[in-house]
Amino acid sequence: MKIIIASTRTPKVNGVKKAVAALSTLFSIDMQSIQFEITDAPSGVSDTPVSIEELMRGARQRAQRVFQKIDNELVLSVGVEGGLFTIEENVFLQSWTCVYDGVTFHYGSSGAIELPRILAKEVVQNGVDLGIAIDEFAKQADVRSNQGTFGILSNDSITREDSFELATMCAMIPFLNKGIYSHSGNIHLTQV
Repeated sequence: MKIIIASTRTPKVNGVKKAVAALSTLFSIDMQSIQFEITDAPSGVSDTPVSIEELMRGARQRAQRVFQKIDNELVLSVGVEGGLFTIEENVFLQSWTCVYDGVTFHYGSSGAIELPRILAKEVVQNGVDLGIAIDEFAKQADVRSNQGTFGILSNDSITREDSFELATMCAMIPFLNKGIYSHSGNIHLTQV
């Protein structure tokens, strides 16, 4: 199996690899049989997406751009995207993954963490990229390549890498558990 990761950012790459390693034990996949390819791909969306639709589109476009069919080999391309969405007046950070096999797209997301209002205002209202805003907010350099905003806000109890690991696990499960996802027909409920 070949897995093409559509990013060169360390937290994204490590999150995908950790997800694959965790799933390989649960689905009896030999990690030695997996070849990873890491390549950068543009998302085609804002530097900081501000809706779930934009997050999903960015992840999908990354996965689609890097996919390469190889005869007689399962190839999965993995697009990852992090950004924001707003519900009522609360702004949340979330990571999304799209996995593509050349035919089908499957998606997964991390949990979401609420941004402090001052940070949300800087990004959503003032249009500052989250990577720049979090560096200033945390008084650190290149947070996005390290623990990420998740890490800053959670005191490293949840890192950017962790968020992409969960999103990738959720997106890969339909490919690995096809028996459940290929069911068609009706569910027959019995009354108690």
